[in-house]
Order: sequence, then C-alpha cells, then structure tokens
Amino acid sequence: MRYHTDHDRSAMDELVSSHMPFIVRTARKSALNPGVDLNDLVQTATEGLLIAINRWSFNKSDAAGMSAAAADEDDGLDIQSAEPSATDADPSASRLATYAMWWMRTLLNDRVLEGRGMVARTKNRKTRTAFFALSKATRALNLQTPLRGSDVERIAKYLGIDEHEVREAMYHAAGDVMLDEPVGDGQTSRGEMTADGRAEGETDIVGRIDTANAWNAVCAHLMTLRPRDRFVVITRYLLDTKWKLDQLSDVLKMSRERIRQICEGSLAAIRSAISDGGLADTPARRAAAAEVQAMVSSIERAATSDDPLAINQLMRAYGVLIGPSRGVNASKCSPCVAPTLVPAYVVAATHRAMRPVTERMAP
Repeated sequence: MRYHTDHDRSAMDELVSSHMPFIVRTARKSALNPGVDLNDLVQTATEGLLIAINRWSFNKSDAAGMSAAAADEDDGLDIQSAEPSATDADPSASRLATYAMWWMRTLLNDRVLEGRGMVARTKNRKTRTAFFALSKATRALNLQTPLRGSDVERIAKYLGIDEHEVREAMYHAAGDVMLDEPVGDGQTSRGEMTADGRAEGETDIVGRIDTANAWNAVCAHLMTLRPRDRFVVITRYLLDTKWKLDQLSDVLKMSRERIRQICEGSLAAIRSAISDGGLADTPARRAAAAEVQAMVSSIERAATSDDPLAINQLMRAYGVLIGPSRGVNASKCSPCVAPTLVPAYVVAATHRAMRPVTERMAP
C-alpha cells in the first residue's frame, strides 16, 4: 500500500527482500534446463516480481479482505456474524506471490529459450510446452539420444502434440553453434567443415552443362530456318505468353493449318539437325543462343507495347514475309508492309462493302 499510494522506494525494497527466497526457489527450477546460468535466472525472476508489484491490484487481492476484517475488528464488530464482502467472494483474488509467480515463469521460459541461441524463439504454445517437457518425456519413455524418427513419433503421442512441433522443440533444445568454433585439432573451424546445401553436386553440374549445350544447339539450328518459320517457332513456343494459331493467322495472313505445318516441319528439322550434329559446345552456338534470347525479348516488348505498328516494324526488321508461300520461292514473297494488323475477315468485309450495290445483289 505504501508503494502504490506514496511510491515509497523503501517499501519496494522490503517487498523484494522478503520475496528473495521465493525468487531463488523459482529460478532454480528453470536452472534444470541446459545452457542457462542461475544468476541470470535470478535476475530474470526478480524482474518478473517487479512487474507484478507494479501491476498487482491491492483491491482485488485477498489482502484487501484481511484489511477490511482488521478494520471491522478495530471498530468492535463481530467478524463471524458480519456478511462476507464482495472482495472476499471474488474468485480472481490472489496473493502478490501467486500473481508474481506467473510473471516470473513467463520471463524465465523466455530466458531459457533465448539461452539456446540467437535464433528467434518460437511463439507456438505447444512447441514451447514440448521444449520444456522434452527431457521428462525422454526419461519417461526410456529413449536414448540421439533421437530417431520413431522416437519423435512416440514423444509426440506422449505429449499429445504433432510431430513437427516436437522437431521444432528439438531444434531449439539443440541450440546454436558458432561457425568459427575450432573443431578437431583446432586448425579447422566448424564453418569450413559444414557442407553448403545450396551447392551443386557433380551430377547436377554435369546435367546443367548438358542442358545448356542442348539449348545452344537448338538455338543454332533455329537461326538457320527462314525468318518467317523462325518467327512462328519463337512466338508459338518460346514466349512467356505464347501466341495461338488464330493470332498468328491474322498477323501472317495465312491459314492456321499452314502455320501448324510450319511448326511441325521446323521442329522436325531441328531434331534431325541435332541428331546429326550432336550437342558440342561452340562459340557460334553460344552466339546463336544470345541472338535468340534477344529476339524473344524484342517480340515480347513489341507484343506488350501500346504502339499498334510495333509488331509490323519488328517483322520488317527481321525480314518476316506474310501471305502463303507453299511451293513459291521465299525471295518472291512480299515483305510485311501492312501499316496495321487488321484481321483478314475485317479486310474481306471491307472489300465486300466497297463493291457496287448491283453487284452485291446479283446472284
């Protein structure tokens, strides 16, 4: 009362001194966990007591009832015949030590988890429970360390929680290790002995090289195709947003069946050339792969551009021809000179509308 009403520091000192045996006894229970120091735990428990003293409400405690009874006794009232006050019947009434015990336990649990390393401690209640009950469960089930997968399953059933929560508790119980910690004869650090899980193995490196060589070979033979066939293959298979046959048919002024034939013929020619020429890595093939990548990027930029003439200008720059050319020399086909991309059915409808009325009415 003196501390809460008058902020008497001597009253606070008296409360801490009188509760010191209780503080040490509570800290010793947490000291059973490995990797903690008793002096640190005593300081943490003292911090919990200070928080409890500042937050504890005298009016909601059993001390308030005893104070009221003492006042009634001083006034000459019959305590036994007096009706119990609302404070005495309040189930939330508690002693200061009882209230402080929960604060101390909370801070001590956090301190024990922090003592296991610098990794962020878990906030999962079940994982925290498994962390503090891990040693007890191991002794109860008569398990030997290191624990195996079947042991984790038995501990999870014993504690009534999931296996992944037990494994997370085991990670926290293992604690952190320093990578510069000497191991063996002291000439080597732990970091030098730790394998990097992100590093590629020999098989992965060989597979990645073979894949790169195969891609370079495909690009080299793709560059040997006619510009229009190359354009069809790139737009159909290599773009992030692949073009459909209808879109290519409108752009190239060709039927969808002819475009499908161009795709099949070009892919068959590339497969045949690769089977004959192998997958050897050469500077020319690497240059072809870079050129194909540049073409893919250019087509994607033009396709997403707001300029309706962007695709036409790009096709003109690459020498892509439009219109059917089966059985005709590619050099005689007309280049892409259309100012805009107008679907074929729109062009046909325009031509029909321009014919004389009498001609349109003729059978």
